Amino acid sequence: MNLTVKTYLKLLFAMLVWGGTFTSARLVGSELDPVISAFLRFLLASSMLLTLLYFKEGRFPTINLKQFFYILGMGLTGVALYNLFFFYGLARTEASRGSLITSINPLLTAVGAALIFKERFTFIRIIGFILCVAGALLIISKGDLSSIFNKGVDRGDLAFLGCAASWAVYTLLGRFVSTELSSLTTISYASTLGMLVLFAATLGHGLLNAISTLNLNSGLNLLFLSLLATVVGFVWFQDGVKHFGAAKAAVFIYFMPVSAVFWAWLILDEKLTLILVIGAVMVISGVYLVNKKTS
Repeated sequence: MNLTVKTYLKLLFAMLVWGGTFTSARLVGSELDPVISAFLRFLLASSMLLTLLYFKEGRFPTINLKQFFYILGMGLTGVALYNLFFFYGLARTEASRGSLITSINPLLTAVGAALIFKERFTFIRIIGFILCVAGALLIISKGDLSSIFNKGVDRGDLAFLGCAASWAVYTLLGRFVSTELSSLTTISYASTLGMLVLFAATLGHGLLNAISTLNLNSGLNLLFLSLLATVVGFVWFQDGVKHFGAAKAAVFIYFMPVSAVFWAWLILDEKLTLILVIGAVMVISGVYLVNKKTS
């Protein structure tokens, strides 16, 4: 199996896991303050990442000042801001609606990559993006597009727009250090710096009391969010950015609605309708077109 195929599989697995984060985070958020939920997720994740990094490298790799500021930016955007917006949004907006709004971030990433890295924004890629957006809309709305927007834009919706913007910035910042540092090093340090910012945000939110009353259900969901969604998902997503570029890796996020349908069918026994199948085909076709090499 060559490196390109392995990287595709890593990105697909990351999206499979990330598709379950909306449900998992909503369960956690129903019992914990959004700020505390975000902090505990990355407290666990950072501990795991730093331990893994030390055993793999035999040390904590040194970074220069320029790399530090890029990684700090990644921690502020993709870890701290994204997760504050994420848990805040899930406390006020349906998970499906939030996943739709968040899914605009590949478009933001692609525009940023075109402006900053001069990545080609060809006609075929535009068609691919349109297919991705249309497929995601079809899946999440179950064929009734008007149902998505009938509530207007509220604070929860704005929070998910913040998710999309912060993740796009995180992805683009990761491109600057992707050729200089390993994915594990970058994610470990970004996660730790973001976690420290989140810790500062928990002051006055009753952190110790929340930890003391943490139940098994919340604990298991936090483990899922930290171990699989963060440790594995973040590292493998960064591998995708390193191998394919920021815009092409980001478009895989459109697989999250497909993943959400899979988990709903497997766990919640929801029906696999024709609308969902058509939407999944559109998303996969769009990803193929965006990643298709052009002469």
